[in-house]
Amino acid sequence: MGRIVILDDDREALVILSKVLKKKFKDVYATTNPEEALSLHLQTDLYLVDQKMPEMSGIEFLRNLKRLGSDVPVIIMTAYGSIEDAVKSVKEGAFHYVTKPVNSEELLNIVSKALENRKLKKRIKELEELLEFDVVAQSPVMKRVVEIAKRVANFDTTVLITGESGVGKEVLARYIHNKSRRKEKPFIAVNCACIPENLLEAELFGYEKGAFTGAYTSKKGLIEEANGGTLFLDEVGELPLSLQPKILRFLQEKELKPLGSTKVKKVNVRVICATNRNLEDLVKEGKFREDLYYRLNVIRIHIPPLRERKEDILPLALFFIKKLSKKYGIQEKKLSPSAVKELLSYEWKGNVRELENVIERTLLLTEGDTIEKIFLDVPFLERCESKKYTLKPYKQAKEEFERDYLKKLMEISEGNISKASRISGKTRAEIYRLLKKYGFKK
Repeated sequence: MGRIVILDDDREALVILSKVLKKKFKDVYATTNPEEALSLHLQTDLYLVDQKMPEMSGIEFLRNLKRLGSDVPVIIMTAYGSIEDAVKSVKEGAFHYVTKPVNSEELLNIVSKALENRKLKKRIKELEELLEFDVVAQSPVMKRVVEIAKRVANFDTTVLITGESGVGKEVLARYIHNKSRRKEKPFIAVNCACIPENLLEAELFGYEKGAFTGAYTSKKGLIEEANGGTLFLDEVGELPLSLQPKILRFLQEKELKPLGSTKVKKVNVRVICATNRNLEDLVKEGKFREDLYYRLNVIRIHIPPLRERKEDILPLALFFIKKLSKKYGIQEKKLSPSAVKELLSYEWKGNVRELENVIERTLLLTEGDTIEKIFLDVPFLERCESKKYTLKPYKQAKEEFERDYLKKLMEISEGNISKASRISGKTRAEIYRLLKKYGFKK
């Protein structure tokens, strides 16, 4: 069903809540440390958080989670005398709240609803991504990419996706998963470059209680989490050389052994990998095992950079305008001919990721219902080289941006500080400070 993380400074409460939840849900993790709970957001499907904690309140936890870009639902626990805080937390984006002492049946019902709601949202997002790839692949090369992806979707062979950063390698991996027979099972994405080398093995293969210092409970690895579904290894070229033999064995034998365990577990996992590096060069340099390379490189799909497939730029831009307008609750804007020309003439060194960021910035800073100018993030050196461009002092440029951004933010949020806080990722106090600084009326 998904992992549930309980956060409470009361250890006795953690034990009781864990017992209640484990009656219905298998994967329950309890902690008194807010920072640890936040660090688990990529592997978590639901948080159950106490409102009153000395290190971080439930509302502060909620805000910090949003700053990480996470949409994991949060249920706030509160004492009877603190209902006002609980209601406030729901306004801040919490899924629901429960009062202490917790009623077991009520808690299980709310948790079930939250997990079902998250599952539904995930499915909608997956369907939107399917639509994205089918609709925006207008260039011949991307039509070929989609054709190959559809063809290999129902074969459990490993797939290696190559391409520059930001071209959409994970989106393609999800597309393959969602077109396969495994679509109802988990899709687990792991960025091999983001997890420290000394933790990566434990994260992938799991561990038994006491396997190493700090392993107070047993934990299922991400490979096992993906059982029946798809494991996506992003930036696979960053895999430590010491871990590569174990990955190779898992791929060959479809089995794993958690750290500290003597038992071998069989798993049924389809593996898709991605890299922006040249694995052949890494093999020659002795940084990547040749046998592992051949095991991964069965079906290879290369996604070209956006600058080499300009036919896809406009469909992608229109898709992002629709998607982001919905996200911010604003009216969709049209692109003027001059704006289209700007989009098509830009180099897009950051590829699709950069295009989405630029469209988001442009939507938020554009007045009216037509986009006349694209707010490109042109590097400062390029701006300075332009004869038409005069570099302003840093403080002045920053203040102009803050003022423009704040004006647009308050329009979109209709003056609602809580909504503005959610959209911008800034605290209410920070927004009040900026409003005062630039003389805006609340």
